[in-house]
Amino acid sequence: MLLTESDRARLIRSRILDIVIEVVAERSGGHTRYINQRDCNYLPSAYREFSYRQVFTKALDDYLEMGKAKYGFYTNKIYQLVFRENAQEYRQILKLEKKDKVRDTLYAEVLKAIASIENGLAEEMKVKSEQAGRKLQPSELDRLVELAENNSYLKPIIEDARTKMASRDLSFRDALHQKLISYIQTIPESDFEKFLGEASRSLQEQLSDPEALAVSQRLKDR
Repeated sequence: MLLTESDRARLIRSRILDIVIEVVAERSGGHTRYINQRDCNYLPSAYREFSYRQVFTKALDDYLEMGKAKYGFYTNKIYQLVFRENAQEYRQILKLEKKDKVRDTLYAEVLKAIASIENGLAEEMKVKSEQAGRKLQPSELDRLVELAENNSYLKPIIEDARTKMASRDLSFRDALHQKLISYIQTIPESDFEKFLGEASRSLQEQLSDPEALAVSQRLKDR
């Protein structure tokens, strides 16, 4: 999968990808766009990220001196921090349609990284704003984003998210993230089981599971 110089290797890789994509499409209901949702960890991760997203947007309301453009602007800032692409770049690479939501296509590990950053930034904004006795300026929040990108505690989570996105999207979606090429690795057998094997289930199947619904309700009520 990693050979790029040889013409024969490229042909073999192309054929392998064709076969994988066909299988993935069949198992995921005709397309690979939402294969991420077949992971049993997706639903809890999506709910957690939604919760932390609300915390972050409230912090933007309460502690940042900027117009309504701040929501989209800093969403892109976080996307670029995690996987080096803004929303528009990501949509083009995955060939998403207008109705498709970016976060609905993200892997659980990517959602976890985004949630960690959103939660951390929200707390940092609150502390800095209260210390200054005023709302923060965009340049001050930009500095917090830079510090988050270089945070030693977040680095393993961010690198794991980049590796998962780059490797899985190339193998399962035939989508190449040029800015994440250095993170591409061979897909482990466990990933094939997670997204295509017996352990994988469509989101509709997961939502019909009483146990999954109970977990979702607990997360919603937090």
